[in-house]
Amino acid sequence: MKLTFMRRGVAAVAAASLVTIGAPVVASANAAEACALGTVCEGALSGSLGDSPFKIIMPEKFNGTVLVYSHGYRVSTPIPAALAVPLGLNTGAYKAISNPAFAPSFGSSVAYQASNEAEVSKSEAVAERLLTQGYALAGSGYARQGWAANEGVEAGENLIGYINSGAIAKTKKIMVWGNSLGAMISSTIAERNPGKVAGVFGTCGVQEGPMQEFEIPMTALYTWKALIAPNLKVANYTAGPAGYSEALGDLATVVTLLGGFATTPVTPAGYPFAQANLLAGLMAGLPTRSSVYDGQTQNPAFASLGTLAALGGGFQPASAGGSSVVAMAQNVAAAAALGILGRYEMEMKVRQIGQIPPNESANFTDNVNVRYSKLLSPEQRGEFGDTLNATTVIANPLNAMLGVLDSTRGSKTARFPANPKAVAIVEGLAAPTGAYKVPTVLITSTYNEIVPAGNSSAFLDQLNASYAKQNKAERGIFKAAAFYTIPPADGWTKFLPGAKGPSDALSVAALGGSGVGHCTLTSKQILRSIKSLDAMVSAKTAKEVAAAKRLVFSTQGVNKDRLFQPDALKKPSKTK
Repeated sequence: MKLTFMRRGVAAVAAASLVTIGAPVVASANAAEACALGTVCEGALSGSLGDSPFKIIMPEKFNGTVLVYSHGYRVSTPIPAALAVPLGLNTGAYKAISNPAFAPSFGSSVAYQASNEAEVSKSEAVAERLLTQGYALAGSGYARQGWAANEGVEAGENLIGYINSGAIAKTKKIMVWGNSLGAMISSTIAERNPGKVAGVFGTCGVQEGPMQEFEIPMTALYTWKALIAPNLKVANYTAGPAGYSEALGDLATVVTLLGGFATTPVTPAGYPFAQANLLAGLMAGLPTRSSVYDGQTQNPAFASLGTLAALGGGFQPASAGGSSVVAMAQNVAAAAALGILGRYEMEMKVRQIGQIPPNESANFTDNVNVRYSKLLSPEQRGEFGDTLNATTVIANPLNAMLGVLDSTRGSKTARFPANPKAVAIVEGLAAPTGAYKVPTVLITSTYNEIVPAGNSSAFLDQLNASYAKQNKAERGIFKAAAFYTIPPADGWTKFLPGAKGPSDALSVAALGGSGVGHCTLTSKQILRSIKSLDAMVSAKTAKEVAAAKRLVFSTQGVNKDRLFQPDALKKPSKTK
């Protein structure tokens, strides 16, 4: 059912009367007044890192379980509309603002800025279903945005303390959950507070932490610099506004070049554009499927038109290989947004924390000794070797491109050495260690262009290893699982009759919101996962844990193969 809530403020004193307010008030983490059934309570909690807004939504009938949500990554800097709109950074928590400084370079002063508003769920549909099931929903904004892991952990811990101080009466247990960066934050909260948190649920989480996450776009963007756009800055952006202009310039270059991808056979550096970009994505570990291009459906117009040239040249999806190439173009664009805007924000954070002066590098991912040819697996060579070599721009294109990349190995001028101080700061940011403390459920799309699914499998392996080291007489039953959603097996790319390219809308609709893209999970997949976690928390036997897992395995779009492992994360620093 659709629920309508009365807005209500939460005061710092228990005796405060009910009032309707226009903005949150700062609340104490103790002596809280209980949030009444069927209402929304909002406020802000103070912490050492700043004030974090919170929201609590109460069901009409409470089942005793509170779900505390941590939201995902939000770019901390204003983004010109020309970049924000194609990258999807103009909705939800991103609000339109005016920034006249953007007008000369981007043709408009319209920009989008992320707010720190609190969220209680990944979607309204999921929230409504959870409320009808009796769950109380709570969530925090963070004192800052960007890679706000420390701020998110503090906000979540403060909110849990506030709930336990009486903000939600008759609370029996608290489970934490989150999306993307929020999933990592939730796992960290659970690991640090096992006595207060009954279980943790993460969707598409960056469980392996910031260093692993930023190495992905570094691989793609360094390949771009070497083979496609030599003018890219890539890393160690100048301190302050000048550096942000550099970052925006990098992102504009990537987005602009990818916009003309289909009709641009040769890169400014003289290499085959389609193959160079595909190689960049493969080495980074990005998927070869997107929400529009399934990597398998052939263009029906190709049979009647007869030649690729008749489709308009470049890389229209005339074949399965061509479909993967264009899918990678979409995926690299998405990865570049984090790899550029996120990196700028992280480098500025590093400078502030470490008091690193402007004349000293703030780069935190070292690629000096990476052997890029080792990042292309034998399986990838076998599957995409023909496509990577399908060009006459240069002779032996795959070997030529890999040779260019590896030729600079060891060079601290051609590549990007990291500042040890910056590395130490990033590695010291809040993140889970993989210690098994509470029941854990993870779910992710198998083909995720922002957070590869290997994050979940690697983290589950760490939980297993941690559990195995615990005292057998005290550790109890292992209660953890990772699930992977998959797309339709027969493909989803759809073409209008006579069309040279696919229909984006029809293809996305055929995909059905499962398996492809960053956290494109269905409501049922999320709801079943939460139900599974709840059942795991209560399970007394291994049989009951297995039954809890079946709740998710039986859900449409979830891979039912219990032994399935997604592609392992690429480890550039470990190449020899």
